[in-house]
Amino acid sequence: MAEGEEAPPPPGSWIKDLADALEEGGCDLETVRNIIQGRQLPADLRAKVWKIALNVVGKGDSLASWDGSLDLPEQSIIHKDCQELIDQLSVPEEEKSVLILDIESVITFYCKSRNVKYSSCLGWIHLLKPLVHLHLPRSDLYNCFYAIMNKFIPRDCFMKGRPFHLFRLLLQYHEPELCSFLDTKKMTPDSYALNWLGSLFSYYCSAEVTQAIWDGYLQQADPFFIYFLMLIILVNAKDVILAQESDKEEMIKFLETSPANLDLEDIEDLFSLAQYYCSKTPASFRKDNHSLFGSSLLGLKDDDTDLSQALCLAVSVSEILQANQQQGEGVRFFVVDCRPAEQYNAGHLSTAFHLDSDLV
Repeated sequence: MAEGEEAPPPPGSWIKDLADALEEGGCDLETVRNIIQGRQLPADLRAKVWKIALNVVGKGDSLASWDGSLDLPEQSIIHKDCQELIDQLSVPEEEKSVLILDIESVITFYCKSRNVKYSSCLGWIHLLKPLVHLHLPRSDLYNCFYAIMNKFIPRDCFMKGRPFHLFRLLLQYHEPELCSFLDTKKMTPDSYALNWLGSLFSYYCSAEVTQAIWDGYLQQADPFFIYFLMLIILVNAKDVILAQESDKEEMIKFLETSPANLDLEDIEDLFSLAQYYCSKTPASFRKDNHSLFGSSLLGLKDDDTDLSQALCLAVSVSEILQANQQQGEGVRFFVVDCRPAEQYNAGHLSTAFHLDSDLV
């Protein structure tokens, strides 16, 4: 090694840097990201990193003022689902009853405080499963669950819900051939991706793969990024899908369970491709649909676009003009101007194709 040249850091030194930063406290998400740089998190530091990513560090015990009554009409279903979750995990017998009570309390209090009726099909158990692996105290378990529900699970995440109409438009934008094929087969995204989105992939993926996906996704701090992870799963299966000759139900089953084929080695490429497609997507995708995520107090407005009736992904005029001014070869947007002839002739983009809506 030449004199004055710095020695490369030994393997694992970043883990020590991360541990030291977490131990000191006051560590923000940007600092954590700069240290981790997309690498796989060590299991013993995962809980602290996730809590930072979910912004629940130092949050109080929301359940402290609750009387602990487990008396919802759906309580027997909640208890049964919690019991089934614990049965799937390697939990020492002496810890099972306490853990079941923690999970049941989290779900019950969430239902009561948010005035939500519990149903197994909501998939909350699958969202709690990765959190249970962190061995969090009850207060942190609730705070993390609440943060995920509030920030990362879109509103109307059910059959024929708005999030799935939006995903179809994203698929159509990037993969029109694949989207057209699935439309022809009447295979809508909610028929195969309901549990992808509702559980952030934990429904089908192994515990290790789910943790790796959540490691990256929570650090992204972008709720819309899940759409691009979903998109890549379809893109990777495109050739198989287009060659399928089985019936609709078999094809749906194939698509629905495809995340189960993901291995730890696939996650880096999955995120890399998702980030590429994300960079090639109009900013309007997020801007026009930001109300899908966040507090219900800022819910969907009555005048929000009905995405089920949208012909394609909307792109704002300002974004088209900005893209048109940027240097670069190739067509970035193909603009179809559907205004009446009188308005079109009064002024239009020089490259626009005119299709008079009055004649359609």
